[in-house]
Amino acid sequence: MKKILLIEDDIDTIDMVEIMLQGAGYAVIKINRLITIKEIAQINPELIIVDFLLPYCLGNELCAEIKHNAATTHIPVILYSASNLLDKIAKECHADAHISKPFDLDYFLNEVKRLVI
Repeated sequence: MKKILLIEDDIDTIDMVEIMLQGAGYAVIKINRLITIKEIAQINPELIIVDFLLPYCLGNELCAEIKHNAATTHIPVILYSASNLLDKIAKECHADAHISKPFDLDYFLNEVKRLVI
């Protein structure tokens, strides 16, 4: 079963996305706190989904750190947010995809499937 690391602070959103991903056959590891690159490397997920606005850091900064660290650079990252600047933000932090909130569930799952090999 493919592992997806979901980094989100909103309880309702994290639960809804977890249910959707588990229903599609993925194992979901939920994180609603600050996580280190070392922890991410130890989890070694097939995909990371991270919210842009987190109370403890910005998702784009975490994404950039993931993409610039040799232990995690291979892991695809989806950045998602309600920000109207998401396309620009995602490009700058080298996210593999971005999804605007509110999101279409089918589109969300298709992006996950596209990135999880």
